[in-house]
Amino acid sequence: MKLSERPRLELGAWPTPLVRARRLEARLGSGPLLVKRDDLSGFAVAGSKVRPLEFLLGDAIAGGFDALVVGGVATSNFCQVAAVAARAAGLDCYIVLPGHPPPPPAANLAMALACGAQVSFSGGPREQLDERIQERAAELDRDGRSALAIPRGGANAVGSLGFVRAAHELAEQLAVHGHDRARIVLAVGSGASIAGLVVGSNELGLPWTLTGVSVSRARETMAAHLRAVVSGCAELLGGTRTAPVVPALVQAPGGPHRAPGTSTAPERSAAQLALRTEGLVLDADYTARAFPAALQALAEDGPPVVFWHTGGLATAISNYLAADIDLAAAATGPRTSEGRP
Repeated sequence: MKLSERPRLELGAWPTPLVRARRLEARLGSGPLLVKRDDLSGFAVAGSKVRPLEFLLGDAIAGGFDALVVGGVATSNFCQVAAVAARAAGLDCYIVLPGHPPPPPAANLAMALACGAQVSFSGGPREQLDERIQERAAELDRDGRSALAIPRGGANAVGSLGFVRAAHELAEQLAVHGHDRARIVLAVGSGASIAGLVVGSNELGLPWTLTGVSVSRARETMAAHLRAVVSGCAELLGGTRTAPVVPALVQAPGGPHRAPGTSTAPERSAAQLALRTEGLVLDADYTARAFPAALQALAEDGPPVVFWHTGGLATAISNYLAADIDLAAAATGPRTSEGRP
């Protein structure tokens, strides 16, 4: 079945901008850096997570489901937007969190609850959530509901279709900028994004280099998972089940078990550079962990670098609120029109 024939509930404002980071380039004396602004996807504060949900909800509605079951940590961007999107589509949303109550405070979880999401706890680690999601959907089915179980981050064949579509979108935008080759860098949590880009770029025959910074799974685990999702996605579109070459995967500093909201000095420095030059707001759990890889690519010869800003605004604001900032010392009084104290 062609991509255009797949059920899809349009939620985002597409295409998201592809912008040249000229001030950052000037600061570094580097070649072209383009930023794919999925943080401006236009639905709640969903970022790129709305892309897989458009196809997942399309499937849910077409299949007659009346509820979604998703899972993730309290700061999960995907769970937040799944709850908002389910409510917009007239479906209920059930979220499975790892561990035991109470959950840690998180803006994303608060927004999901504001949309009526119901929360349960797996009693186990995050790595076992997909199994518990299936069990929760089966429980709901036995109670007379019709629940669609969605794996962490929407990372299955259907969810990755959202980024196959995104690959077509980016190809058109790069052509406007005069490029066909590109080195694309993005944070990878569950893998729906980079899996879809692999399928889309292979479908279009594009000479892209894809680098995924794995933030929530071990690199070897993510590589195996990607091969399965890529094969399934290609099969949905009538392609072969033989997976194309898996993109380069690098492990984010601290590995998959780093505490949410924490960051390294290079990540904080890179995030500050992005904010102060281009006004890009990066979060400690995803985008700030991947941006140093984009800067490293800029320092090497090659085609233009595209940093895919996947969003995370709610988490980023929480990161700033949690930062140890001395507001009294920062308050230096009124400034003159020339900007001096």
